[in-house]
Amino acid sequence: MMDAVAGTVVGRLAPSPTGVLHVGNARSLLWAWLSVRAAGGRVLLRIEDLLPGAPAHLASMLSDLLWLGLDWDEPDEGTLGSMDPGELLPAAGGRPAVVLQSARSELYIEVMGKLVDAGLVYPCVCTRKDIALASRAPHAEDKGRAYPGTCRGRFAGEGAAIRWEGAQALRLERRRLGCALRIRVPSETIRFSDRICGPQAVHLPSDSGDFVVRKKDGHYAYMFAVVVDDLAMGVTEVIRGDDLLDCTGQQIALYDAILTHGGLSGGIPTWSHVPLVLGDDGRRLAKRNRSIHVQQLAADGVDPARLRRWLAESMGLPATGDLDALVDAAREGIPAAGSRQPVTFVPELLRG
Repeated sequence: MMDAVAGTVVGRLAPSPTGVLHVGNARSLLWAWLSVRAAGGRVLLRIEDLLPGAPAHLASMLSDLLWLGLDWDEPDEGTLGSMDPGELLPAAGGRPAVVLQSARSELYIEVMGKLVDAGLVYPCVCTRKDIALASRAPHAEDKGRAYPGTCRGRFAGEGAAIRWEGAQALRLERRRLGCALRIRVPSETIRFSDRICGPQAVHLPSDSGDFVVRKKDGHYAYMFAVVVDDLAMGVTEVIRGDDLLDCTGQQIALYDAILTHGGLSGGIPTWSHVPLVLGDDGRRLAKRNRSIHVQQLAADGVDPARLRRWLAESMGLPATGDLDALVDAAREGIPAAGSRQPVTFVPELLRG
């Protein structure tokens, strides 16, 4: 556990190498970076590659961050998964260590074991079809389908569930799938306040039901890993795109469970969910559109200060690409934090 100085803001840049960074990602990352730097806090870099990512993808992501001008601080000594970024990208050599989620499974196993022992997690053999057929939210206007709790109390433990699944696979002559692990969600409504989106209330039994924390293939769910990592790394504020607002109630339930039974200490961070960036067609930016990729802008010779200037303007900050000036301005607050309205990006604005 990081020995953070009391009152110190600790934020994180946590990109995922599922694709290249685009302008929307850059806006959320810069927002998170400015918020921490303006508070005199520490920024940690964690690459969320739950499945080991291709070195080229990881190097590309680091290259994008360096091009944007974003820096980060050294994680606590001995932080699991820390590595010299120069091993991924020579140009990043000499910079503080990055943390790879794919190298932190030892911690996930330890915390999960404690939740299992506490009876908060149970095995589940349900397929998506099973859940759809048993769903209590069959109407199109309802938000998703909450898991109906079919496997709650069904098996004495994971071993029994695996044996049942194996027998089913033999009987039906199908590939053996294994079992997932789900966490029991609390019956009460979870309430929290988002710094941008305001007060939120989530009734998890009807919103999602018990959700998966480890998948049938044995890999840990993003929802679980990110909460464990933020606690273990001492993160005090989370700033990310508002497409993740809906999963925050589930994450808070995990925080409560892990702080009580999972062997980690700390607290629940503050939340800020940043409005998304739209393309000139009015739709959310898509990674398939190369014109909005950070690496494409760099390849086209766009000055990174020009992109930072556009990003700053979109946040209501002074129209400058100078990071020191933006940090100074952000100490008075980021004006766009008072609005949930998305912004529109037109690539040609940077190429003129």
